[in-house]
Amino acid sequence: MGYNALSGTIDARTVYFADLNSLEANTVSGTLLYGNGTDIANIPRIVANATADNLLTVGANANQMVGESNLTFNGSVLNLNGALTASTGVSASIFYGDGSQLTGISGGGANPIGPTYSVQVKQGDGNISGSSAFSFQSNVLTIAGGLILSRRFTNTSITASTTDYYIGTSTQNGPLSIRLPGASLLGNGQTYVVKDEYGAANTNNVTILASGSQTIDGQNSIVLESPYSSIQLYCNGSNKYFIY
Repeated sequence: MGYNALSGTIDARTVYFADLNSLEANTVSGTLLYGNGTDIANIPRIVANATADNLLTVGANANQMVGESNLTFNGSVLNLNGALTASTGVSASIFYGDGSQLTGISGGGANPIGPTYSVQVKQGDGNISGSSAFSFQSNVLTIAGGLILSRRFTNTSITASTTDYYIGTSTQNGPLSIRLPGASLLGNGQTYVVKDEYGAANTNNVTILASGSQTIDGQNSIVLESPYSSIQLYCNGSNKYFIY
C-alpha cells in the first residue's frame, strides 16, 4: 500500500476509520475511484448491443442497459426504425416521406392556389393548383373546356361495365346485345349512350337488355334497327332505366 493508493482485495463487510471514530459497514468511498470495475455490483452496465450511436433503454433491471439498434442518434440525426406514438403531439419545421398512412388530415392544412371555388388538381411538379375554368360552387360544376368521357367499343355481345359511358358497336359480323348492369349497382342518374358506329344495325340489330326483371321505359329490352342509330339512357339507381 502506497501513499494515497490501495491495491489488492478489500473485504468491506466492516471498515473502521480511526480518525472518524466510527464503523462503516459495506462502504468504500473516495473522491476518485479508478481501475477495472467489472466485479462491482449494482452499477448500471450496457449488457447488449453496445454499438456506437445506439441509444440505451433499461433492460431486465435498473442496472442493465441495452443498446437499441432500431433507435440511434449520431449527434445530428435521430433515426427510428419502428412506430412512433405521442400522447400530445410531434412537431418539426418540415416533415417528408410517405404520409399515406396518416389520418385526421384535412385539406385545410394545404395551400390552395387559384380563385375561390376552383377545384384543386395535382400538377406535373407534384403541387396542387386550381383554375377558374374548373370550379364547383353551390352544387354546380363549371367546366370551361373540353370533356373526355369513357368510350368502349365492341363487335360482340357484352355486359356493360359500371364505368362505361359511351358504348360503340359494330354488327357487320352479326347482331349483338348489350346487357345493362343492375340499376342498383349504379348511381342515381348514371348514364349510358349506345351507338351503332358502323351503320349495320338495320341488317344486324343491336339489342339493349335490362337486368333481370328491370325495365327500360317499361320494356325489358330496346332494339336499335336503323343505320347509325343510338340511344341515351339514365337509371334511377334502383331498378329502372329511362330513355332521354
